[in-house]
Amino acid sequence: MFRKLISNLPFSPSLVGQLGFYAKRLRKEEVTRRIGLIFTVLALIVQCLAVFQPPESANASSSNDFVPGGLGLGSNRSLDNFLRPYDSNVGGLKDIMNYVGITREEIAASQFSSWVVGDTLSWGHNPKFSYAQGERAVPITNSSGQTLQTVYARPLKLWEGSNTRIYGWIGHSQKIGWFAIMQACGNLITNSIPPPPPPPPQPNAICQSLSVVGLSRTSYQLNAQGSVVNGAAIKGYTYVVRDASGKTVSTKTVPSTSTSSSLTQTLQPGTYTVNVAVSTSLGDKTGANCTKQLTVAPPNKCALNPLLTEEDTQCQPCPGDQTIWVKDTRCVAQIIKTKDAFNLDQNGNATTLTADVSQRIRFTVTAKNDGKQAAPVELTDNLADTLEYSSLIDQGGGTFDPATKTLTWGTVTLQPGQTTDRTFVVKLPDTIPAAAQGASDGTSYDCVMTNTFGTATDVNVNCPAPKVVEQVVKQLPQTGQTENLLFVGVILAVVTYFYARARQMKKEVRLIRRDLNAGAI
Repeated sequence: MFRKLISNLPFSPSLVGQLGFYAKRLRKEEVTRRIGLIFTVLALIVQCLAVFQPPESANASSSNDFVPGGLGLGSNRSLDNFLRPYDSNVGGLKDIMNYVGITREEIAASQFSSWVVGDTLSWGHNPKFSYAQGERAVPITNSSGQTLQTVYARPLKLWEGSNTRIYGWIGHSQKIGWFAIMQACGNLITNSIPPPPPPPPQPNAICQSLSVVGLSRTSYQLNAQGSVVNGAAIKGYTYVVRDASGKTVSTKTVPSTSTSSSLTQTLQPGTYTVNVAVSTSLGDKTGANCTKQLTVAPPNKCALNPLLTEEDTQCQPCPGDQTIWVKDTRCVAQIIKTKDAFNLDQNGNATTLTADVSQRIRFTVTAKNDGKQAAPVELTDNLADTLEYSSLIDQGGGTFDPATKTLTWGTVTLQPGQTTDRTFVVKLPDTIPAAAQGASDGTSYDCVMTNTFGTATDVNVNCPAPKVVEQVVKQLPQTGQTENLLFVGVILAVVTYFYARARQMKKEVRLIRRDLNAGAI
């Protein structure tokens, strides 16, 4: 258009008006392209800051990590960052891998790669989810059966989406098969939890069992079983019967070299404790399996069979069901733990609302015994995730440990059908923190206050705009620094070209108008 206008100008001087209109358009276009150039330069500056000084996560490491801080990024990435704490058994790392059945050679042979989350299990030091969600506590034991620590295995998809790709080292164990070590935190990934190791060898001599068989209402046969190994010998069995007050009613010793012994005992109505000790060349041996409780009922008090069993002699009804015996397999406790959250400022269920600044959330933890037998219950709540976006303003009579972020009310005994609850209140700050989501703990600073007491309770938080962007765009395309800067450089070159072109055309129009006014055209 510009070329056509200039070429026809000597033949039609009236086109000078259109030339003036075109000059005004060029001035506006120059302003627009100058603004575009400025914003492009600012974008380049921001991109350089993001590349050369990226933001750090609020939780670059977590107490849940097997290797705090992970195994390194870029040139610092190395499996040695896992093997060094493994060799020193930092945090019991070597004990954990030995328990699972992964050797050092199998770890060293693993290769850096990636895998899709799927149904894999993630191991960590701290509990994060509920049993119903699939989390399992795994006691780490040594060869003697001693528990060294407890770790937790849970579906990795609870942290990440099932189709998310995770980076780390992948290996194969002869015992457990496929395994992986996460780059971000050093946590172990497996497809299953290995079965616990077999119990340690039994002592050299033990009292294995004691059974009580009713022959009549007052006559009982006491059957004891002993065991010896490594050349030890059995010398006899000593039966001791005590009444409810602890007074010894009868003590009888039966000489024997056999691994079994029997004694017939006649008892009057009452409650007794029967204990047997096996005399061996290594000393007298007894134990919990060789002690029995026995109740002899008065005549006509219990409906007894002609030949009584041990269960028949327990003429005590189950506390929660008078129609069954206390020794019935159905007479057990069943503790159910639940939790709910209430937004005091919005006056509604906090799990269906979005908590905002300065609002108060009241949590209620409830424990109920739905069984038929009494049982002790420890009332303890971990508030680590909740306190990332709030502070505890009412402990509800509990004791708060700032080191472990736990609120404890002690242990209570719940009778059948009994329910107990405790409440506490947290308050959100005046400004919601915009801390980046945890690198190794995906639930840290994720705009959700997650709390687990039997069941998991999630309270959404109204996070600032940067966190919204973080939640929507979980991850940028996998491009390096060179690709990012090259892309922005191309955009800058294109914008600069069009800006320079607009300035050049503006200058050409000014020269043409000057020549036209001077009569040179």
